Amino acid sequence: MKKTGVTTPVFIFCIRMILLIFVLAPGKTAAQNLTKYYVALYQSDGVLYFVLPQTNFNNPQTKNDFIMDVTCHNSKDSATVNFTYYDRENFNPETIAITYNDWKYHAPVKRIYTDMEKGLWRYRYTFNIPFEQLSLFYKAKSPDITITTDLSRSIPVKTTKQWEKNADVNNKIIQIIQKNRVNQ
Repeated sequence: MKKTGVTTPVFIFCIRMILLIFVLAPGKTAAQNLTKYYVALYQSDGVLYFVLPQTNFNNPQTKNDFIMDVTCHNSKDSATVNFTYYDRENFNPETIAITYNDWKYHAPVKRIYTDMEKGLWRYRYTFNIPFEQLSLFYKAKSPDITITTDLSRSIPVKTTKQWEKNADVNNKIIQIIQKNRVNQ
């Protein structure tokens, strides 16, 4: 079979266009595969959603990580947020506040466990948030989180640059859950 060279430039052109689409529209291509960001478990009384752990947060002063995951059932009006925070200091988190512009949510937190990892205290805590407040949280461009401790210490937590990209993905997940909510 003789190669004419006519198909080679067309093939290369098509590959370049496909690569260009992936480079210019990363948000659209990443958002299409939401299943790598959450799990839906179908149960007899509805659907349990688990938004996988997100690492888009840290303390801007210490650069300590804040990781959160969300669990909600489509028949409930609230979601459970579990978070992990690493710090050099020993304290007991008592409350968490989430703010964005004039929107604010404040809640007590409960300990799941506390231990040490690589010389840092690892705090694993949980709190509940009304589903409507959770959707507002994910719509915020850069919400602030503050953990208040038993030592009257306020620990600031800020979003990283990845938040806006993941906020869009999370908004789509929230929309899926809203469409499937039993008590709307």
